[in-house]
Amino acid sequence: MGAVQRTLSDIALAVQRIYGEAIDPLEERFAFERRPGESEIAGAPTVLFLGNHSSGKSTFINHLLAAPVQKTGLAPTDDTFTVLMNGAEEDREGQAAVSDPTLPFGDLKSFGPEFLSHFRVKLRSTEVLREVTLIDSPGMIDARGEGSDRGYDFAGAVRWFAERADVVFVFFDAEKPGTTGETLQVFTQSLRGIDHKLLIVMNKMDRFESLQDFARAYGSLCWNLGKIIPRKDLPHIFTTYLPVDGAAPPALPARDFEGTREELIREVRRAPARRIDNLITQLEEHAQRLYVHARVIDEARRNLRRFGAKLWTLLVFLILFAGLAGAITITTHQEWWIPAVIFGGAALVAYAGSFVIRGLIRGSERQIVAGLSDIFERLYARELLVRDRVEDLRALWGKVHPHLRHALEKVGVRAFPKLRAEERDRLAGAVETEIPALRAQLHRELKHSP
Repeated sequence: MGAVQRTLSDIALAVQRIYGEAIDPLEERFAFERRPGESEIAGAPTVLFLGNHSSGKSTFINHLLAAPVQKTGLAPTDDTFTVLMNGAEEDREGQAAVSDPTLPFGDLKSFGPEFLSHFRVKLRSTEVLREVTLIDSPGMIDARGEGSDRGYDFAGAVRWFAERADVVFVFFDAEKPGTTGETLQVFTQSLRGIDHKLLIVMNKMDRFESLQDFARAYGSLCWNLGKIIPRKDLPHIFTTYLPVDGAAPPALPARDFEGTREELIREVRRAPARRIDNLITQLEEHAQRLYVHARVIDEARRNLRRFGAKLWTLLVFLILFAGLAGAITITTHQEWWIPAVIFGGAALVAYAGSFVIRGLIRGSERQIVAGLSDIFERLYARELLVRDRVEDLRALWGKVHPHLRHALEKVGVRAFPKLRAEERDRLAGAVETEIPALRAQLHRELKHSP
């Protein structure tokens, strides 16, 4: 194992340790979202290939593997999600693959039997697959009104794979650079929020007879992507082609296109480094959300307890005052009915007051849940004054708030435990010190690697 691989392995172990020590103790107690499982963290680096029919993604995979593993053709030839993994040659169909506890695909059962009939795992022993796992996908139907009758949630399945992938290639056929139908759905739903993983590939440059044709197709793709990617600047578009035995040489100068092809292959081989970077990013975002989630819940709980304590203290004071008054009437030998009335009134106040206080506490709890943003503003007042963090911090709260409110409405503020100082400090140390140190270690190692 080389120095880079040892560093990547060490960082992956450190990520698992931080989850175990700083996050796991708080997740269940504070009803937070599930963090990635051990199989997801320890899994192989993954590259997902998306594209419309005949865009060349399966051909590119075969080029990578130097073997005709995937079916290719101008017409639709394969409507299956295919995972290509390292191992002794074997093919496993969907139900067998998701039922194997050694494979990280058990969650795919939720997409139903129709999806499983369009899912398979292929094990092959190749150099590339020893480094990364490749996922081929069904060609997207790029026509209006089509692509909705697959029988399973295609966009949801793409989202599942894309969230777990470290690199996502999206191939476009240079002759059909459209973004309608399923392509539009995938970009606007499945790939939302994971732009940092995307590599856009405009393939089949060898089909163009002139620079004018190339410019027209490239401009068309840029225009279409500009309408569906919510960014001021479009991602870089890789332009390339794949060599085909017996085909005529490209009419356009091919050197740059061939260089781009090699660059794409390097991006595939960089997936292990991207994997660790994604793990660190995922850990950082998860820890930050949990930290805000737990702090706001703890403060909400404190506010409710303080409100309740004031009311119960007032009731106890009234009862004690009535008891003292009753005792005085007895010691001063007042008429028997006077202390009886006083003690009876005290009992009535205690009985009725407890009902009133419980109602007031429930009303206060509803107000606290409705005003969670006010609690966040108070807790983070100092940080919100630092201008370069304001937008990021408010965006973080925007992600935390819906789930937090749902948890409090479902479980109740009073059901949550106290956030202990050592737990808070441990999580804060991970967010502020340990995770940035892991990222610096990764970048330092990659910078000095050959």
